[in-house]
This record gives sequence, structure tokens and C-alpha cells, in this order.
Amino acid sequence: MAKNDYVNQTVKLKDGRNLGYIDLGKEDGKPLFYFHGFPGSRLEATLLSDKEINKLNIRLISVDRPGMGLSDFKKNRTLLDWVDDVVELANALDINKFAVGGTSGGGPYTAACAYKIPERLISCGIISGLGSKDLEIEKKIKLLSVIRNFPWLFKLMMWIQSRGMKDLEKAEKKMKKSLKKLPEADREALADPQLLSKFIKEAGEAFRHGSKGTYHEGKIYAKSWGFNLEDISPQLKVYIWHGVADKNVSVEMGHEMCKLIPYCKGKFYPNEGHYSTVLKYYEEIMSTLIS
Repeated sequence: MAKNDYVNQTVKLKDGRNLGYIDLGKEDGKPLFYFHGFPGSRLEATLLSDKEINKLNIRLISVDRPGMGLSDFKKNRTLLDWVDDVVELANALDINKFAVGGTSGGGPYTAACAYKIPERLISCGIISGLGSKDLEIEKKIKLLSVIRNFPWLFKLMMWIQSRGMKDLEKAEKKMKKSLKKLPEADREALADPQLLSKFIKEAGEAFRHGSKGTYHEGKIYAKSWGFNLEDISPQLKVYIWHGVADKNVSVEMGHEMCKLIPYCKGKFYPNEGHYSTVLKYYEEIMSTLIS
């Protein structure tokens, strides 16, 4: 199969929607389903090294959420609906047991899998993950306050961003300027021009269908998840990795989630930011999840 075929895979779900995903690594490798950040896409997996994925014998399956990338939009979807899509994909790939990991905005979707299908999971990992609105700490995230209080403004923001992503070269130049506002660890992690280009491309793929998918995704983040972290099975191993210098999602959120999840091991990196945590430690993270 050609490399591009691995990158642009789709499966037809029972309700007729297409679900897009990227399938990396060895077919007989240990399966790890990866959930991208916000806004993001299946292409986020391309930021990780193929060499390390193969060395660890991992089959990395990164999935587009509805309305982003190659995945069709789903009206009125909820956070827990995502789990059904993951199960359908796993069944289509003839995978029974697997690990799940999600970064940033992919964190809530990872937790939803831990809650709803613990019997299918080997382990669960949340990296720099966004927490539930029911946590007091969540109120510190300005974007979520905008979504709840000024949905029209958030809708406009997503539309503007989708328009801006039509020219990836300009979007990359704009990103280079905005890097100055990030913690030093994040600036260093994204300093590689090739990596930054991949980063812009994977974020731009979120707007392949326009801004409707990302707008609806934002509304999901601003609502209750539909379950309590305390109700995740104590039999399932859940790991949290978070940078103390994270400016996007406060490390306090990682600590609070770790306290609430019955079986949770947290690792908090003193000088790391939102992006550097996964980009620098993904080998450690993935090897832990599939061990």
C-alpha cells in the first residue's frame, strides 16, 4: 500500500458517515488509537517519528473527529458518541483490545473511552489534556468562557481561522510570529521548520470541510461530559502527562483529573509546555501505554 493510502484511510460507519484515519506502523504491531488536539486532525500523528513507532512495534491509528479532516459531520453529537465511532473502527480493523491516547482537546475523548469501554482498553493516556467544565480550574481557560458566553463570537473565530488556513504558507508565517508568546520549551519544540510545516498542515486539515466541525467541537468542550471521572473503572490503568509550564491548559487541571480518576498515575514535567510535552516525550508515553 502506498504511503499516501495509509495517511488517507476512511471507513464507512453504520449510519453512513465516513470516518477518516491514518494507520502508521506495523500491521501486527500493538494497537494504539490516538486522538488529536483542537483544532486538529489525524495528521497530528505525522508529527511523531516513524522510526520510533516501528522500534516500539506500535500500530498507531490516528482518527479525524466528525466534521474534521476526512470524517463527515455529525449533527448534535456528544462526547460519548465518539466512543461508538472508535469501537466501529476497531471492529472494522479486527482489533479487539487496544490502548488510547489523546493530546489537549483529545483528552476528553480519551477519558470518554476509559469510562464507556474499559473492557476494550489496555490503558489510557491523557497528554496536556483539557478537563471537564465541572472542574473549577476549567473556568480559567478563556476560550471556553467565550464559547459558553459568546457562541456567536466563537463561531466567527472558527470561520476566520478556516479562511486563514486556506493559505498554509501565510498561516505558517503567522504561527512563527505567535511562537514568541509561548513558553521557551514550546518555542524550542516547534523551532524545526519541517515540524512546524507539518503542524500547520495538520491543523489546517481540521478545516477541510469549513468551520462547522470545529465550531461544534468547541461547544462540546463547554458542556458537561456526561459522566464523572470518579466513575472510570478502577481496573483500567490511566496515565496523565502534563507540562508545568503549559500556558494553554493549566497543569492544575492535570493534577485535579489525576486525583479524581480511580487508578491514575500522573507525571508532571517541570519546564515543559503544551506542545513540548508530547513532542519530546512521545516515545516514553507510547511505550508506557502499550506495555
